[in-house]
Amino acid sequence: MKEEMLEKLLDISRKMAENRLLDPLLEYAMNVALELFSAEYGYLVLLRNDDTLDFRIRQDKYGKVLDEPEEQISHTIFEEVIKNNKSLVIANASTDPNYQSAESVTELKLRSVMCVPLIARGKMLGAIYIENRSEENLFTAECLKPLEYFAAQAAISIENAILNDELETRVEERTAELARINTLLRAEIEERKRVEKQLHQLATTDPLTGALNRRHFFNLTEQEFDRSQRYDRQISIILIDVDHFKETNDKYGHIAGDQMLQTVAERFLKNLRQMDVFGRYGGDEFVILLPETDLEQAKFAAERLHEVVTESSVDTSRGSIPLCLSMGVASLTNSDDMEKLLIKADQALYTAKEAGRNQIIVFDS
Repeated sequence: MKEEMLEKLLDISRKMAENRLLDPLLEYAMNVALELFSAEYGYLVLLRNDDTLDFRIRQDKYGKVLDEPEEQISHTIFEEVIKNNKSLVIANASTDPNYQSAESVTELKLRSVMCVPLIARGKMLGAIYIENRSEENLFTAECLKPLEYFAAQAAISIENAILNDELETRVEERTAELARINTLLRAEIEERKRVEKQLHQLATTDPLTGALNRRHFFNLTEQEFDRSQRYDRQISIILIDVDHFKETNDKYGHIAGDQMLQTVAERFLKNLRQMDVFGRYGGDEFVILLPETDLEQAKFAAERLHEVVTESSVDTSRGSIPLCLSMGVASLTNSDDMEKLLIKADQALYTAKEAGRNQIIVFDS
């Protein structure tokens, strides 16, 4: 083997061992083969699983990619190499008695042709096919050895690349599957959170007004009472009654009455402090717990809330309805518990209603 040829093959072998980017490497190797053997065209063809041909490299001696490669090779020669697992070197295909009658040989006017199989671990991967249509007797049996060496190196690199691609594909598929599972799990977690939040809301709030329901209001009230006792803090309550609500229902209907209650709740919630606890006490009555608030501050808060909540009528499906509220205010004393505090607020509310409604009465013992 010529020294130049040996150096080129060693260089190709080294680069194949180092490079994972197979196609650029095979293009380089094909350029070297075309140059060394003075070939005009070169093809590196792989067999797909369905036995169709994958032209991984198809170029002329100038490096130009060839179009329609299926029509540029002799399938008769190529298939014989694949079938027999044996290299072929043909001095002049146009006059060779074994191939001169082949339609592809005649149409392409083939002369010098060399084709060697790509075999790795006993598996046929494809073949390398080079040709020269301008000269005959260009390739000899001596040329087969370096091309077979190149083909052996290429076959190993191709198989490794295929295995690597398969591994990467499995990794990508597994990663995609894990990502899909994670997405499903996140969606399930979010759905559970949503359902839990919805269940909590259903369990703690009044569905019509959005205020706390009576049971949850009293749970929070007990907590605030314990805190006020532990740290000696003030706490007050405001009981609210929507005046003439029964007459509103009778005159405008229950839908308009519901809309009035919803509006009342919205206005209170909009104007309360974050620490305040607002609930629906029952029917047309609401209640506000005011932590950290003494009687004077609770009275001021009630006056402010009464003003902002009743300053405009309520728009309903039956038209605009005036809004009037009666309020009873009470504050916790040392001898009180929450039940006594609520009784005081209720007494103040009753006094406000008896006194003509739409006013605020403070229980001051």
